[in-house]
Parts: sequence; structure tokens; C-alpha cells
Amino acid sequence: MDIHGCIEAINNHEKELVLFNVGNEDRLGEHLADFFETQNVRISTARTASGRPAEVAVLSAVDGVLAVLDGSLLRQLVTETNVGANGVGFADTEYEAILKHLKETTFTSTDRSQLHHASREIEDRARRVGSGTLYAGFQRFSLMADQSSIYADIARRGVTVHAFGVPDDPAPDLGGAQVHAVETDEIATTWFVIFDGGDETAQETALLAEQRGPEQFYGAWTYDAMLVDRVRAHLETEYVCDSDISTSGPQSNEPGT
Repeated sequence: MDIHGCIEAINNHEKELVLFNVGNEDRLGEHLADFFETQNVRISTARTASGRPAEVAVLSAVDGVLAVLDGSLLRQLVTETNVGANGVGFADTEYEAILKHLKETTFTSTDRSQLHHASREIEDRARRVGSGTLYAGFQRFSLMADQSSIYADIARRGVTVHAFGVPDDPAPDLGGAQVHAVETDEIATTWFVIFDGGDETAQETALLAEQRGPEQFYGAWTYDAMLVDRVRAHLETEYVCDSDISTSGPQSNEPGT
């Protein structure tokens, strides 16, 4: 699955939370829309002629109903649950039974700053784990150069790093990272950071974004191991094994300072 296809697959994972016969006095629907802003879930309301069931929400996806939730629990959720750092994901709470269908699976955003924050989160995961493989697409070598110290440091900590870009400038020195010159529309128009989790498979994560206009990106974040593995396999097959240029510098497993 290529990067564009993976983003489309994530977009198609949209879920819907329908609030049945819920009072409007506390604007629960609005609060839920804000709470799940980056989780690719659509909030709607419905009223039945009988007024039953009252104060009930149904969470569903294309393949059926995922959960039936009490309105009071949703009110507690939006007032007592902490959103994760940089607005991506959720902190652990006693509401795991409610959040398990939504918690840190996918999100969509056109907020460039949020994509920057999410990139740093994945890079930090790889740095902390100190093993595995990290794939990063910078669109162009000229943009890759700005990230050289970050990726050289990650490679120095024992992570295999593959960086991809269109060679509009000479290949930058990323230390032990491997730099791949790729002249395809896919690499030129996408921005991605993908980590296979290394020795900690629960850390497997991908941030994928496609440029849809000047300084405008549409992106998705996923912990779905199947999707992450499919896009990694695509990069390995199409670019790692058959890239025009690959450069690497000396590598060490000693952590940087």
C-alpha cells in the first residue's frame, strides 16, 4: 500500500457517534466534537418520537455498532479525561472501555503545527527505544538538511534510519542514517515519519501527510500495526531496495549527548 493509499484507508476508518435524545442544556455534542477533534469520529444527534432511548449514544463504523454508551459517562469523559500531549491521543483513564475503539488509532488534521508535533513524538519514541527502523520522508533534500542533527542523533542511538527526498540539493550528511534520493511524485508530495517499534512493538507508529496546496497538508496518525507494516513494506520494496543514491556515515550505538 502506497502512502496516498494508506492515508485514504485511514480516512475511511471514520466512525460516527450518534447521541439519542440527549439534552442540549450542557452542549454535550459540542464538547464531544471538540474532545474527539483529531480522532476521525463524527458526532451527530438524533431524536425519536417516543423520546426513547434517552441519554444514550451509539458508536458505529462501516462494519457495524462498536459500543452503546450512557450519556452520563460521556459527560464524565469530556470533563475528567486528559487529552495527550500536543492534542494527539488520550491519557490513560478509567474510561478505557469507552475509548478502546478510538484511543490513539487514527486522526486526521490539516494543522501543520500539529503534524510537526506528531513527527517529534515519533522521533522521540525511536530515540527512547534505541532499536528498530525509522523511515522519514522530507519531500526534498533541501528540507532534509534542516533535520540533519535530529536524524544523525537517532541513528547514533542504534536505530536504523532511512531518509527519503527528491535530490534538489546534494545529499545532506545525516551521520549513520541512510539517505535515499527518489524522484517520484509520491516522495515529492508526501511527508511521513514511520517507526516499526524496534524491541517494543507497542511503539509501532506512523504519521503520514500529503501536500494538497501551498503549505497545506492533510495528514493521518495511526497505531494500526497492519497499516504501518503495509506502508513500511511499500517503502522497502519501492525505495530502500532500489533507490538512486544511498549514503551513510559512521554509526555508533552510543547515545548522543
